[in-house]
Amino acid sequence: MNSEKKVRREAQLARKAETIKAFASEIRMQNETEMTIDGHPYVLLLNYRQGFQIEKLQERFSQILTKYDYIVGDWGYDQLRLHGFYEVGSKKGSPSQNIDRLEDYLYEYCNFGCAYFVLQNLDVQKPEPIPASAKKKSANRKARERRYKDKAYLEERVYPLKKKRPRKFKPARANNVKKLGKKRHFTIRQKG
Repeated sequence: MNSEKKVRREAQLARKAETIKAFASEIRMQNETEMTIDGHPYVLLLNYRQGFQIEKLQERFSQILTKYDYIVGDWGYDQLRLHGFYEVGSKKGSPSQNIDRLEDYLYEYCNFGCAYFVLQNLDVQKPEPIPASAKKKSANRKARERRYKDKAYLEERVYPLKKKRPRKFKPARANNVKKLGKKRHFTIRQKG
């Protein structure tokens, strides 16, 4: 039984390795600090505690990272995590995504003292613009909203409030009324 599980697990790991290789990026080192990733030039600016490993970077690199000026790779629990940063003073992204906030990122989101590296993207790719067909859809939606504004069923409905009926006074029942002069129904016995 255990041998069958072991064989299935090895087959599963082999399939996973094949898919990782299929989607892996191509990295060519030109020297110790310069490289190309999928044909785009990058420079290794900082390699803290030997955090830069080509094999893991090939597996984890994604095309979405080509829009950033800097890419930071940090290690935690034997996993490489990549995060993009923009140039100082860039209008892209939020101020926390500027490279001058790298130290804050390392303190807040990374393991203390973890190995990391910083790559500079020399050929920043602009993200593809939104296709015109997607823009038309939003324009059509706005036109529909304008048409529906005039419809009566979208107006705010006012419902009449029900008037509260006055409560009828119910006289207290005879058994609920306490009479002060009546004797109690129990007796107190003393231990003797």
